[in-house]
Amino acid sequence: MSEAAGLRQRRPLRPHVVTDNGQNPEAKDGSSFSSRVFRVTFLMLAVSFTVPLLGAMMLLDSPIDPQPLSFKEPPLLLGVLQPNTKLRQAERLFENQLIGPESIANIGDVMFTGTADGRIIKFENGEVDTIAQFGLGPCKTRDDEPTCGRPLGIRVGPNRTLFVADAYKGLFEVNPWKREVKLLLSSDTPIEGRKMSFVNDLTITRDGRKIYFTDSSSKWQRRDYLFLFMEGTDDGRLLEYDTETKQVKVLLDQLRFPNGVQLSPAEDFILVAETTMARIRRCV
Repeated sequence: MSEAAGLRQRRPLRPHVVTDNGQNPEAKDGSSFSSRVFRVTFLMLAVSFTVPLLGAMMLLDSPIDPQPLSFKEPPLLLGVLQPNTKLRQAERLFENQLIGPESIANIGDVMFTGTADGRIIKFENGEVDTIAQFGLGPCKTRDDEPTCGRPLGIRVGPNRTLFVADAYKGLFEVNPWKREVKLLLSSDTPIEGRKMSFVNDLTITRDGRKIYFTDSSSKWQRRDYLFLFMEGTDDGRLLEYDTETKQVKVLLDQLRFPNGVQLSPAEDFILVAETTMARIRRCV
């Protein structure tokens, strides 16, 4: 084969055009195409997720109706409010033997508390013993609470019996030695035309006649406490129960998530913690 014939059979080289930025036009066009595909794909995915979400938001009602809240300037953490680390020195007792213990009361060296599975527990001589349960089991999840009960506040009365506030059941008196349970006030009893949905804490007079207790809400139950907190509902109350007359009186109304309550040593005023407002109210 002659040199001329060999040259004719060779594949001619394509011209290579160099642009200002040094890129090959074909590479640039391919990159632009890929970018367009990515943008279109991303847009389609965004629409496919956003449209159903917006539809669900329009069709489904929110379980809460948030109320406006305003807070005053908090006090300086000085004096008795000075932060401390005393709780770091606490000793853990009966670890992994209890589920959600709430209030603690003691009679001598014997301690008592209520747990998340609806029981009243006694601690004596290093032993854990169940002395009462206001509801029925099994108590495995938070949704079981209305049936199982959820004892919260617990105090010792003058006769060495326990007064207990159950979030769903009401007020009880428990004889821990005889394991006897007495219902004092049922949550099904309306107070001034409103039900008690979240009985919380209690404190009692030295003679045991008056019980002051909080009902955190007439709308939300204890298992819905996050809704109560987020909504800022102002339907909580501080109430007084007379163990002799069986009468109930409303002392404070329109409280936002009232929780802990404490009678003063002289029994001349009551303090109640208003959780949502991060404050303590005083009732004389």
